[in-house]
Amino acid sequence: MITSKAAADDAANLDDFARWMIAQATSATSANILSATGFARENISIVHQQRRATNLAWALSRTGRVRAGDVVGIVGGSFSGLTLAVILALVNDAIVYIFEKEHRLLHRFRDKAHRHLSPVLNSRALGKRFDPNWSSPHFRPPVFDWSSGSASDVAADWLQDFAEFDRQLPIFAFTSHEVRPDIVHPRYDGVDIDFSVDVPGRAMIPLDLLIDASGFGEEANPWEAGHRLIYDHLVTPAKVLISGCGDSGVIEGLHYALEEFRHEYVTALWRYGEGLEAQIDEGLKDARLDAIFASGESVRYDDAVLSEIIWWLDQRWFMAFNKVAWPPGGEVHLPPIYARLDALLKPLYDASGRSEAFATADWNDLEDFVTALPLEAQLTIREEVRPLADEWISRLTGELAGSIDLPPDIADLTRLARPGVEITLNGRWPTPYSRQLSPYNVWTMRLLLAFPGVGYRQGEIDRVVRRSDKRFDVMFADGAVETYDRVVTRYGPGNRGYAVIAQRDPGDAPVIDWLLADERRLVADPDDPSRQRFVDPARTTVIDALAALEKRVWQSEKLDKQQLVGRVSLGREAFPKDGGMYDDPSGWLAGQLRAGRYPRYGTARDIRTAIARR
Repeated sequence: MITSKAAADDAANLDDFARWMIAQATSATSANILSATGFARENISIVHQQRRATNLAWALSRTGRVRAGDVVGIVGGSFSGLTLAVILALVNDAIVYIFEKEHRLLHRFRDKAHRHLSPVLNSRALGKRFDPNWSSPHFRPPVFDWSSGSASDVAADWLQDFAEFDRQLPIFAFTSHEVRPDIVHPRYDGVDIDFSVDVPGRAMIPLDLLIDASGFGEEANPWEAGHRLIYDHLVTPAKVLISGCGDSGVIEGLHYALEEFRHEYVTALWRYGEGLEAQIDEGLKDARLDAIFASGESVRYDDAVLSEIIWWLDQRWFMAFNKVAWPPGGEVHLPPIYARLDALLKPLYDASGRSEAFATADWNDLEDFVTALPLEAQLTIREEVRPLADEWISRLTGELAGSIDLPPDIADLTRLARPGVEITLNGRWPTPYSRQLSPYNVWTMRLLLAFPGVGYRQGEIDRVVRRSDKRFDVMFADGAVETYDRVVTRYGPGNRGYAVIAQRDPGDAPVIDWLLADERRLVADPDDPSRQRFVDPARTTVIDALAALEKRVWQSEKLDKQQLVGRVSLGREAFPKDGGMYDDPSGWLAGQLRAGRYPRYGTARDIRTAIARR
């Protein structure tokens, strides 16, 4: 039985989680501008974005930041934007404006029949009995629960689901409306977007909250990756440089290495039933230094001290009070990381004015010191030690991959190699196995490197110059110059490092990725109060709201979405007043929602139609 005190404590913990999630997503420029991604640069697959969007929408609801009738603007009509729009409108009765710069939602995915999307291939862990064709994703989204397929098919399924929500919820799509930083004007109680800067006649649109869901930016790539014609029209013999060894880089490599390869074929490379998932999942915990950078020990200090600093503190105590050899197991990577942390912490300790010398300080002195360290100082230490850690993560992951036996029929696979193509993978680390590589693609990278003519070259690229013969001279930071027939860069979430509208303070990186938190709460079973069950609060909130939507009582009034979008975009002054709901349709709708009344909606059409009818 859950006691009242336990329930109260649990509620307080959830309140804390919600506040941390919002704090992680909040822009440095305004408390009323948020990032849907929480400024993440890792774990950025569609399912990861759905998890973040679900958590953020739940957090905004739980903290009361978004209430019935509030107007929330969402920049970007892609997967994150649609997820946020539906959940905010469904759970909060918020009025949601989606601003999409293209003329249609999910524009970048609608005509990508050659691009394969899967909800399971980029998870943070494979899980037991993993099978890319049958396993469930690490997060089952409460809305837009999708399956593998071509990008165009996935987009079509999403749009079909969205149409059902759009028919019932106060969501309004402003297509062909590009939002840039220079037209966004924060207020103390909201945000204004001045579209008249670009299109005379358009209005200033006031919002209570603005969420940037514009994604990670276009990848700097000379060619669009993933289309068969790109690879089949390569004149051989040819040398190809693929810079960037993350998930997209390894898939790019397979396209060039394998004749007739399709992205969806990557699932056929998996060796089901051989324990690969356990070998990779368990091996990566050590290879990625989770004990140092991702341990659960941060809860010891209420998440006020970074994991790596707690690790340093524990190692210091271990070496001082134990006579056994350190590091345990002779792990050669631990001493250099410890020494780097030690060197970074010593000047801060010396400057703290403590009487005991750093070398002889006891546990209490050191614990007091690290718990008093400002978060900004801790994050600076993290940035300083991360490159060294990434080098070791690359080496250790490479060793893990090398310990995985190649399949007995590897010769049959390599015989399918594209003839006359030499591929050089390029990255910053000692091996092509970077921290950003998903567990599944540790395996595909292992297979890719087994192909003849595929190799790896470490080194940063200074610049690339196109020659008169249409080849490329690649100038590396070490002074070397190499010539390739094609150069493809796969650097992930762009070079900007932050979202277009929402910008994070460089010194305010999150301790952990709260928006990816997979919280579980023990609650009483509604069918049997004597029993308990674990639930995901964010997901459960949406599921309960979906059930309530099915029982909703609709009012007789009908609000035409095309009318509202047109009047908001062009301003009320552009239309004659008739004393009805359309004099101020957003204000009228907000009043209805705050009173618990739900109007019916007409079909939403493109804003250009509304403008043309003016």
